[in-house]
Amino acid sequence: MDKLTLIKLDMNHLEPVLVVGTVFFTIAYVIETILKYRLRSRIVSSGLTDEKLIKGLFTSKVDNKYSSLKWGLILLFAGIGLIVLEFVQYDYESPLPYGVEGAFIAVGFLVYFFFVNSRTERGES
Repeated sequence: MDKLTLIKLDMNHLEPVLVVGTVFFTIAYVIETILKYRLRSRIVSSGLTDEKLIKGLFTSKVDNKYSSLKWGLILLFAGIGLIVLEFVQYDYESPLPYGVEGAFIAVGFLVYFFFVNSRTERGES
């Protein structure tokens, strides 16, 4: 088999995984949205008006002020991992590329974690 045929075979095996993953995360997101709505409506109907509590319950994860930094670092390190893979010799069926790419992405997460940790320890939030 030539390399193009192997790539087509890999894509045929990848399709079901992508479809199942997409369906799973879509269903999970819909369930999360419905549950948040039900919780909010119960809080409103119970007459709870403490602003701090309500704000704490419903602050979005996206509201993080370092969110852009996190994704920028992750994409930067993922790109560096792909560049490194261009210069590394490996067999087509080897798991090495997945390990190298995963390691670089993990380093990106660690850099982000230590940066945010040092900022919060200094009180710069």
